[in-house]
Amino acid sequence: MRFPTLLILSLAFVLAGCDSVPSMSERFEPVLPQARVYQAERAAVFEAAQRAMKEIDFKVTRYGLAQGVVDGLSRVQTANSFQGARQYALEVRLSEPSPGHTEVSVLLRQQDESASFAGATDKPVREHGLYGAYFAAFEHELGQKGEPAASE
Repeated sequence: MRFPTLLILSLAFVLAGCDSVPSMSERFEPVLPQARVYQAERAAVFEAAQRAMKEIDFKVTRYGLAQGVVDGLSRVQTANSFQGARQYALEVRLSEPSPGHTEVSVLLRQQDESASFAGATDKPVREHGLYGAYFAAFEHELGQKGEPAASE
């Protein structure tokens, strides 16, 4: 009598933790950028986007107001044994959903290289603290808070 009860409780305990594990289909869905809308002109947002990149210690590698692009790279982080390295790339895109409003879309990419893999990986990151850090720095530079974009 005790064995079936223990088995059922164990199974319930294991299944209860499944909500925190990403589903198999979620793993294969494309990672969407995190986006917010600001009541500001594109040029002011563009300048704030560049300054925010520098504030979080990323080097601006590509930018263009007409294209609405600001890209940057973090410092290279090496492993203790120098067997691998990691770097983050931040891609910021600007668009104007309506006059006087600018949408800021941010996508973080993690780039890893290891001696054992003999190559590099470049994968978009769904959730990371750098998203919050960038938007906090951006809103500080712009001087206003944004609203989540309608696409989120």
